[in-house]
Amino acid sequence: MPGPRTIAELLDAGTRVLADSSHIFEDHDNRYEAAELLAHVLGVEPEDVLEGDDEIVEPRRRERYLALVARRAAGEPLPMLTGHIVFYGLDLAVRYGSFVPRPSSELTVARALRKLYRRAEPVVVDVCTGSGPIALAIAAELPTAQVWGTDIDAAGLAQARRNARTLGIANVAFRRGDMYRALPARLRGMVDVITGHVPYVPPDEVDDLPTEVKAFEPLYTLADGSGDPWGLMRRAVSEAPGWLRPGGWLLLEVSEDVVPTVRRFVRRAGLEDHGAHTDADALSYVVEARHLPRRRRGARRTGRGATAV
Repeated sequence: MPGPRTIAELLDAGTRVLADSSHIFEDHDNRYEAAELLAHVLGVEPEDVLEGDDEIVEPRRRERYLALVARRAAGEPLPMLTGHIVFYGLDLAVRYGSFVPRPSSELTVARALRKLYRRAEPVVVDVCTGSGPIALAIAAELPTAQVWGTDIDAAGLAQARRNARTLGIANVAFRRGDMYRALPARLRGMVDVITGHVPYVPPDEVDDLPTEVKAFEPLYTLADGSGDPWGLMRRAVSEAPGWLRPGGWLLLEVSEDVVPTVRRFVRRAGLEDHGAHTDADALSYVVEARHLPRRRRGARRTGRGATAV
């Protein structure tokens, strides 16, 4: 019996293979990912193949597509296979060796932009920026902003700088260093918004993650290896007040299960707790906190739960 030959048959076959995989997250849209891989091979857009048709695909492209599907089913992240990801409208090149940008991080960008509304020349810092998707997206949306991204990962920062040059985003700077220590001292007390997707997976739980994460992401982008599983997150919160201007915001992307812990860190740091926010997909949550002038600090604490917006 011949294998799949048409666009429709190949799309169906790819969807089935991905749906059967135990190496990728269950919440992926397997049909759309199969369409992305087929479109990549054919040199078209995913929407051009999603409906499927009876057009026969030449053998060489069929083989390449099926090989990519097999690699994806084995856990290889989709952006690594296609070499790019569209993030908040930006077409970002993706290479191996760094944390892969997540569509779920678009929520952090959207929440940050809401805080920066009507600010003429805001200063934004993205800690643990990786390859810089959050910093790049904010800088692209706000050309008058001064955006900084920091990380210890040289490979990720190199990707970020390449994408900034390719996309012509000139108002963002990426610096290598340990979180806030990479920033110029002149930014102390001047930052309007700090964002971050800080590693928070307990080291003893990394092995429980799907192959697409644990086998392809550098370990230090997932977990704090210092012996304190909350060390990085605690520092991201406790050191933020020294950099935020009065009224500035701290926005940290986390998973739902760690929201209570991060909110405790927020209150201990003297920041005003504004709860955790998610969207319709609920793939990630953003813990939000505000640095208020001393006379108002502790006046109120809001956001008792997670809210969808």
